[in-house]
Amino acid sequence: MKKEENCMQEKGSLSDKVRLLIQAFPEFLGRPKTIFDIRDRCRMLLLLAAVIAVIEGVIYYLQK
Repeated sequence: MKKEENCMQEKGSLSDKVRLLIQAFPEFLGRPKTIFDIRDRCRMLLLLAAVIAVIEGVIYYLQK
């Protein structure tokens, strides 16, 4: 196994895990191969929308 493949299993530094996540993200955004990829992307989009809504709510609350 390569170091990148088992990085999440080992106790690596936080910067290594972030670097691996950044490298894997474009692959995740590539063409979906299975229905599970599509479902994961829908979850990611819903989570992103929820985070944006919460941030907007906090900003609106702080402006009042």
